[in-house]
Amino acid sequence: MKKLILKIKNIFKRKTNDEAIIERKINGEAGDESNSYEGLSGLFASNEEEAGNAKKMSFIDHLDELRKRLLVVMIVFVVALIGFYPLHGIIMHFLTSSFLTSELVYLEIMEPFLVNLKISFFCAIIAISPLLAYQLATFLAPVFSRKIKKYMIIILVMFFILFAGGFIFAYKLLVPVAMKWLVSQGSTLKASLSVNKYVSFVGWFMIGGGLAFELPLVLLFLIKAGILKIQVLRRQWRIVYILILLLSAIITPDWSPVTMAVLAVPMILLYELSLLLAKIFK
Repeated sequence: MKKLILKIKNIFKRKTNDEAIIERKINGEAGDESNSYEGLSGLFASNEEEAGNAKKMSFIDHLDELRKRLLVVMIVFVVALIGFYPLHGIIMHFLTSSFLTSELVYLEIMEPFLVNLKISFFCAIIAISPLLAYQLATFLAPVFSRKIKKYMIIILVMFFILFAGGFIFAYKLLVPVAMKWLVSQGSTLKASLSVNKYVSFVGWFMIGGGLAFELPLVLLFLIKAGILKIQVLRRQWRIVYILILLLSAIITPDWSPVTMAVLAVPMILLYELSLLLAKIFK
């Protein structure tokens, strides 16, 4: 009888020990999960702040606000498009005087008008980019924590500076290098370039350069959000460099290895600068 009681006691002890182990594992997993979301909690608004925002505006109200903001952007875009159209001659001279040695021709009767419209379109896109960034930032502001809201103006200023830097880089270095290398491939031929394709080529290069230079902002945001970690990015630098090369190939409309390399070098430098800044302001 005593042996039977001891066996029953041992069984209950084993169960309690197993339950304690399971409980410790669950608590440990919960702790790891809370640590992984620690960065996100510092970036995004807390539940109390979200509840306060929800009381102020419903989902339909948010959609209506987004519609109004996008409507403002579209109106400004149309005004900019009309405003830049009379300046197409000056802008075309700006696009051709620095690095074009061949003559431009048009092949269809509608092509000059469409080219002038395309020039106005690219200029309007570049002109409204600050307004679009501002409207999106103010619309998403309630989602972010108060700490991030304090730096919203700095983030917007950095967005403009980086975009302008990428635009100037594309105009001063990227497009001339691309033009020189591509034209040299037909050195035995006489070049008569289509004005429509030329404007598209230069326009997408400049917009692509501006977007490529936004890499530091995107990386800093993802690191601060806890989605990416500096240690992982530093350890997997080979994969990141390959991704930057692929992104450079996608952004540059000519897909040539020369222009891809010219764009990839500053992007890699900006990537390393982003990791350094993230480490300093951690």
